[in-house]
Amino acid sequence: MLRLIVACNVCGRQFDASEREIGSSFRCSCGTRILVPAPRPHEAAVVRCSSCGAPRLGQAARCSFCDADFTLREQDLDTLCPHCMARTSGRSSFCHHCGSALLVEELARDETRHPCPACGPDRLLESRRLGQEQPFSVLECRRCGGLWVGKDLFRLLADSAQRLRVYEQDHGPGPARPTPQQANAGALYRPCPLCSMRMNRQNYGRRSGVILDVCRQHGVWCDTDELDRVLAWIRSGGLEGVKEDDALDARRAAREHELKRQADLEEEYSRTSYPQASQLERLVTFLGNLVGAIRS
Repeated sequence: MLRLIVACNVCGRQFDASEREIGSSFRCSCGTRILVPAPRPHEAAVVRCSSCGAPRLGQAARCSFCDADFTLREQDLDTLCPHCMARTSGRSSFCHHCGSALLVEELARDETRHPCPACGPDRLLESRRLGQEQPFSVLECRRCGGLWVGKDLFRLLADSAQRLRVYEQDHGPGPARPTPQQANAGALYRPCPLCSMRMNRQNYGRRSGVILDVCRQHGVWCDTDELDRVLAWIRSGGLEGVKEDDALDARRAAREHELKRQADLEEEYSRTSYPQASQLERLVTFLGNLVGAIRS
């Protein structure tokens, strides 16, 4: 069964409509009614990297930008791109034909009403279109200014910020960015707007200083300017420091594991090779105590 993805033509939010009848409709979070079209699948040449969206150079086997294998993405073509209807892999982040990002946020349902995690159930989130060259959709609270970012979109934005970091190292920095402001205060543990489960609060990257509300299954809630602050931290090279810390921790753990292994081997060797060693030690201790008692 082909996975049918449909996109709102107003805000760009994507839905999995595989279970809905052709010709039926549902309402997007932005208020637009979306019609489920009849699928028109077609085979398309791999001209874009499905991992990073970069163009394919000739008939190259691997992406020159991220080193992803093109041939792997030509398999398991079980998903239809919502923009060009090309058959593509469900594991892809981008359509390998038109380069559009594949960011399915949720299942297509009759009602897509999601409460704001910060303001409470009386305030509903609205879908908002962001971006120019590669538009995407987030859910926004008009009252507090918070943004709900799906987990795949958040990963894509973080990867893009890291690639911009690499580009700026080679070509110089882009335009100046605004100074981050203090995030809004709120409830300690907030509910996920999609599943209502309590989210975990995490210091992104363990050292960014930006505390995000994270639902492992669905996405990330960002207060006011937190998304900008996270992306600015990545662009400033914050992740490099995290990678260095991770590498240092891995080397330390390996060294401790090797020391423990050597100690276990030495203990096993002394136990099997010198079974009388402990008795001899006790005898020497006894004689020493006896000589000391006689002298006193």
